[in-house]
Order: sequence, then C-alpha cells, then structure tokens
Amino acid sequence: MDGITGQTLTYRELDQITDTMAWQLSDLGVRPGDVVAYLSQNRIGIVSLIFALGKLGAAWTPLNPQAQLREWVRQLEHSQALFVISDMAHVEESVKEEQVAAGSKSLTWVNLNELSLSSPYRPPFPIRSKSGDKAALIYTSGTTDSPKGVWHTHQTLWEWNFTLLVSLGIDQDDCLINPYPLFHMGGVGFSLATIQAGATLLLETPFEAEHFVDSVKRYGATITLMVPTMVQSLLDLNAVKPVELQNSSLRELITTSAPLMTSTRHEMEKTWPNLSLSVLYSATEAIFSLLRREKPKAGLCVGRPVWGTEITILDQNKKAVPPGQAGTIYVQGYGVFPGYHLSPDQFGSWHQNWFTCHDIGYQDNEGYLYLVDREKDLINSGGEKISSLEIENVLRSHPDIREAAVIGVPDRYWGESIHALVVRINRSLSAEEVRQFARNLLPPFKVPKSITFIQELPKTGTGKLKKSALRQFLRQDVIWNVSKIPTTSESDPFSP
Repeated sequence: MDGITGQTLTYRELDQITDTMAWQLSDLGVRPGDVVAYLSQNRIGIVSLIFALGKLGAAWTPLNPQAQLREWVRQLEHSQALFVISDMAHVEESVKEEQVAAGSKSLTWVNLNELSLSSPYRPPFPIRSKSGDKAALIYTSGTTDSPKGVWHTHQTLWEWNFTLLVSLGIDQDDCLINPYPLFHMGGVGFSLATIQAGATLLLETPFEAEHFVDSVKRYGATITLMVPTMVQSLLDLNAVKPVELQNSSLRELITTSAPLMTSTRHEMEKTWPNLSLSVLYSATEAIFSLLRREKPKAGLCVGRPVWGTEITILDQNKKAVPPGQAGTIYVQGYGVFPGYHLSPDQFGSWHQNWFTCHDIGYQDNEGYLYLVDREKDLINSGGEKISSLEIENVLRSHPDIREAAVIGVPDRYWGESIHALVVRINRSLSAEEVRQFARNLLPPFKVPKSITFIQELPKTGTGKLKKSALRQFLRQDVIWNVSKIPTTSESDPFSP
C-alpha cells in the first residue's frame, strides 16, 4: 500500500505482477547473475521489481534519487550493473554523458513504467534463484568513508528479515508504516520483512511529519521505524499542535540507523507514554542488538543481541575483553552478509567468522551492549580516548540545543582537542553558556574547548550525521587551523 498515492496491491496481485515483470525483464535480456540498478521514486513499482528480479535470479542495486550525478556514475561503474530500471527519464542522458566522459561502458536503460502494472498477465515465471545466490548489492551511507557495496544472498536477506520478525514480534495482523526510502537497507529490509510476515506494508516516503500522522490514522498502522531526526520532527510538530499518536493504532516505534539521544528518548516517553519504544542497532551488513522496554535510563545502551546472533567485544589484539571494558564490537549469526563487492574484506571487517562495523562499545554483566563511538570518531586528547557520542548526548540535553556534533581537531599540545558544532533553538544562547552546562555534567577533559553555532548539520538521505563532511569542510576553512579556532564562537560559518 502506498500512503502517498493510495495505490494498493494484494499478495495475489503482487505475485501475478512480478511474474509478468520477470518475463518482461527476461525478454529484455536480463539473465540470472546480472546486476540490475534501479533509480525511482515509485514505491510499489520498486517492491514489485525486487521480487521480479528475485524470481529471475538477477541481483538488484538501488541508487539514491537524491544523490549527485557523479555518485550515480560511480555506483553504476563499481557495481558492474548491466541494466538501469528507472522512471526518471530526465536524468538518463545526463548519466550517459557523464559515463562517456568518465570512460565507463554504456548500460541498457529500461523505463520502469514500461514494466506496467497493467500489462497483460503471463503464466507463472519459473523461479531461477537459489538460496545461496547473490540477491542484492546495497551501498552503505558513506558517513565515515566512501560508500561500500554490501552483498546479500537470498538466504542472508531472509535471515535478516526473520531476525526482525522474531525480535520485534511482527505478524500478519500488523500494519507497518515505513517512512524509509527504498534505496536504504532499512527501507528495503523492513519492507521485505513485512511481506515475509504476510502483514500489511504501508510505504510513506518521503517522510513528512503531518502526513505521516494522517496515514497512521487513515490506515490503522501498528508499528513503524524511524531515524531520530524523523522522531524529532514529530516531537516538534507536537509542540505546535498535539500529535494524535498517543491514542492511535500505533503500538511500537523503532529507532535505528543513528544513536538515539537520552534526552530524545525521555521526550518520547513523556509525549507518548502508551507507545512502546525500541532501539535497533543495525547496519547494512548485519543486525546487532535490540533495546525494547528495558533500561530506559541507560544512556547509549542498545540492548541485547537480537535473535539468532552473538556479540563479542575484542581488544586491539583480537582478544575478548571482560564486561565493562570497551573494545571493538563484533557480531556473528543470522543475517550477516557474506562480503563486500569486489573485495570480500577490503575494510578489515572480519575476524574469523566475526564481523565488525568498527564501532566501539562494551557489554555489562547482563549482556547489554553500550555504544561508545565509531573508531574514527573517538577523540584522542592528551592520551585519553574520548567518546564524541557521550558529549553529544550531554549537549543535546540542554533545553536550547536542538542538535550537536562533536569532533576532534588538531591540537599542538593535546594531539586533538574537542570541537562542538551546535544547532541552537534560542539564538541568545552563548558558547560560554554551553561550556558551563557541559562543565556541570562532564569531567573537565571532556568539555569542548571550542564551539561553533551552525544552522544545520550535514546528514545522509536517511538522517545519519555525516561527520566526514564536517571534517572536510573544516579542513577547507580557517577554523580547521588550530591557531585560529576561537575558544567560543558566535559566528555561523555554515549557514546557507
């Protein structure tokens, strides 16, 4: 069901349409093992295409419709795609011209609308895929580096989905409203999991807070997933006018893809006391853990391992550490991807059968997992390894701060010093007031040495903070020169 257009499909209709689409794709020359890219805003059309390619035995790779031209060309080249299925005719010639300029081979473009939902029905397509075949090549958000191509087989996709269903208790009576874009693992994964459960899938993208609330009421949605920025939009809307989610059909809200700050969680619990809140720690490559109703005051706790998985914490020598000691988080079990495209372990992400996203964390004596930071985001100041997430969590608790990002900047004496970039609600808030607030809640060595106010933090299409973009900008700006970083800054150098 499409919450934007109102278009609906039954399971019988989806099966028949995907048979027809599989025949059409086969007639166009798509063969088992081929990689087929899609670039579209057509939500139901994308879901149908994914199942058609699955029947055919070809793999799909999604392109972000909001990405830049050079990013599309890079992914098409890197993925070795042979076909592009799109309904964005206005970009086709631009992509082809860019490919010629880059020396890339030309691809076969197919208009998604030609794979029409109203095409004459054809007989059932003989399914050509096996469980171990490659099914999807999904690219990561690239928040810390260039996007990585993640392979999933039909089996690991099924396991990824089944882990969600068991851990979250999704069944055929549920209606999942999905505001994630369908170029992202969250958008595709939760959509496929909902269909795997035989439940009702309601596609609601692009996300708009007021329309989302209307769709929950109109279609009786029972469960949803969001990045924290979407949650904040609902909370902001509630501050203007009451958001009718508290007494709606919605029973569970899952946050994922980015850390949920303690202040946001407390505001959610206050605003929607009858709504169950869960935090899912996952990646394109794997699902790690889930925090449901436990430990509401546990800061950056992300729960226990999800069903079918195990987590271990290893030190730099790949030795397991005791509870309470931080190290690199590794996972194994259901739904873990088999490898990256072109080089199965080009990022040093595997140790024996254990996979890591290079996140740092620790487990307590009960097995609960706590995130400390990304390896690349840890700040090394005077020999102390400092969590940027911890400081961001504290700054976000200030009533006049909407968002905050913390990074390390070069310091001749300390190696790195702590620099905070703050989006303030009240423009009269001063940098010294922010530092004083931090002093009351943090030890002195964790208090930001410099603060810059900005209007907006750079994020990916799914709301993840892009610290790599902040670092790149600061390198190009005088503010990166440590001798010129002000102790406090009232300027807004990143304003549009």
